[in-house]
Amino acid sequence: MDKLENILAGLNSIIWGKWLVYVLLGLGILYTITNGFVQVKHFRFIIKKTLIDSFKDRNSEKGQGSISSFKAMMVTLAGNVGGGNVVGVATAIVSGGLGAIFWMWIAAFFGMALKYGEIVLSQLYRGKDSEGNLLSGPMYYIRDGLRMPWLGVVIAVLMCTKMMGANLVQSNTIAGILNTNYGVPTHITGIFLICFLMVITLGGLKRVANIATTLVPVMSIFYIVVGVLVIFLNIESVPSVFATIFHEAFSFQAVGGGTGGFVIARAMQFGITRGMYSNEAGEGTAPFAHGSTIVSHPVEEGITGVTEVFLDTIIVCTITALVIGVTGIYTDPSTNAAVMAINSFGTMWAPLKHAGAFALLVFCFTTLMGQWFNAAKSFTYAFGPNVTSKAKYIFPFLCIVGATNKISLVWTIQDLAMGLVVIPNMIALIVLFPKVSAQTKDYFSKLGNKEEIGNR
Repeated sequence: MDKLENILAGLNSIIWGKWLVYVLLGLGILYTITNGFVQVKHFRFIIKKTLIDSFKDRNSEKGQGSISSFKAMMVTLAGNVGGGNVVGVATAIVSGGLGAIFWMWIAAFFGMALKYGEIVLSQLYRGKDSEGNLLSGPMYYIRDGLRMPWLGVVIAVLMCTKMMGANLVQSNTIAGILNTNYGVPTHITGIFLICFLMVITLGGLKRVANIATTLVPVMSIFYIVVGVLVIFLNIESVPSVFATIFHEAFSFQAVGGGTGGFVIARAMQFGITRGMYSNEAGEGTAPFAHGSTIVSHPVEEGITGVTEVFLDTIIVCTITALVIGVTGIYTDPSTNAAVMAINSFGTMWAPLKHAGAFALLVFCFTTLMGQWFNAAKSFTYAFGPNVTSKAKYIFPFLCIVGATNKISLVWTIQDLAMGLVVIPNMIALIVLFPKVSAQTKDYFSKLGNKEEIGNR
């Protein structure tokens, strides 16, 4: 088993070398330029359309097996807003310094355009099952856009593997938090997770969407409010934290006595990596939920990708980073990155630590829900609806395995599957970017004409 893990770890180091992250960043730059800096030029319109108008229309479903745009955004955020926004940010700071946060923002800026493009493609290429329900995911634009059906099956199988491995990782994280901080036995956590997830998955994909629509906004607001409170209590430290972020982001000072490279290199590496990991731009997960909506134009759904990355990385990750920064906890070398963010909430007032832990637990659980949504779509494409109907019973029971075991091998397999999933998705994004660009020009030219007529 150790030999297998070493082999897989070697493959991971090749696939997840710096090249993959920078290719994703390059794709984000490509989509930003070819779509006219959509995330900047139309930002006010996008926020109004996706948060205010979409929320008002959240219960409107326009066809068989579809969900509203707001629910699709909440399902996607349920899968995105998780441990990466809390533990992942702490890891980036420990490994790359506070300067990593600046490069995380850069990754988010270009990630907005990349995720926008994925969602537009999910509207252009999708399918229907025998009952008329919409089927969506990166498999469809690979199958129909690239005209490579076999690669669509490959990415669906890899996505199944990735989502099932992610279940083990998230359940292990939840069990670890409860056991370390509150002494809850891991098997008890596993049993409760099975029960909760079973109730949700047996209710179908729409139940997942409905619960995500309730949980994600409430918990995100709760986390932001608690974080802002900690920042406010340390308001005098905020200017120096921002100064450190910008200084370390561009510092050519040597790390570790000249043996660890320059600060700027480490900040870029860990900031961009964690930023892309957190918002999942380019990973092919956003098309699952967003391809299940019915809108009048693909761009109407695509712009939700801009909002998702903004909320996930620019807002939630920044709150985490500032809390860690203003409390100064990152300067203590004995503090483990896994508990750094949670502990930082309690530095001013002990109960805030429990509030941070509670928010992280809910984030991890909503991630489990979002992963099931994506897994179900992948199972259906790769193996058919009959297999999906059985997998919905198996998926929750993976929680007991994840909660009660050390899963270093699962982490390795999970990372490998994620890297392999990204590659065919990147190929599709490179080939199909003109399709997205054409849709962008079409939508905003018509929108501009409507605004001109309305102003006369």
